[in-house]
Amino acid sequence: MAEFKKQISELSEKFIEDLKYAIETNIINNDDDDDDDEGDDEEETNFDPLEYKFLTKAPKEKFMELLQKVTKSIVALSNAIQKNERSNMIRSTGDVATVFTQINNEATEIARSLPDGKAKEKLLESTSRCKTSSVQLKINISVKASSDESDDVSDLNNKIVGLFELINQCFSVIAHSDRVYNDMDFNKQSFGSSTSSWNTISWN
Repeated sequence: MAEFKKQISELSEKFIEDLKYAIETNIINNDDDDDDDEGDDEEETNFDPLEYKFLTKAPKEKFMELLQKVTKSIVALSNAIQKNERSNMIRSTGDVATVFTQINNEATEIARSLPDGKAKEKLLESTSRCKTSSVQLKINISVKASSDESDDVSDLNNKIVGLFELINQCFSVIAHSDRVYNDMDFNKQSFGSSTSSWNTISWN
């Protein structure tokens, strides 16, 4: 059980690291491109990605907010597991599944205006896997939460860790989809318009 909790805790930290990369690379650095003040690097490195406040409701920022929201739910789930709080485990994993569904829906909408290529394909594949795997995680967490102290849950714990790892791998791809976020910046003023002229470079 101790090893299981350690693995979940370490994986939740990886989600935070990936979220931090996404915000720093695609939000903060974009905003500060023309700002040469000394001390910027330290300020950027020290920010808390879970508490970062987005300044606009542009499509990219809205998508990043969803990544932040699901990471908070992952952390809440990890904390509930550490404390054996069964009701919070069920609630948090339900939130994770719900937000990953929102992320997948948002990515599908965004992709309609993105140029074809590997970046787009990887984003859609990863968001879809997160959605599917988070539902499986929800089921397995519910089983674990309803188990008795005397039950052997070693196999179940392994399944949960495996799903955590898979979701984290896919989340990392989403967080590092810099080309997708660059395309969203390229013509964001026309985002969502059927007549928008996107960057048509193929990333194949």
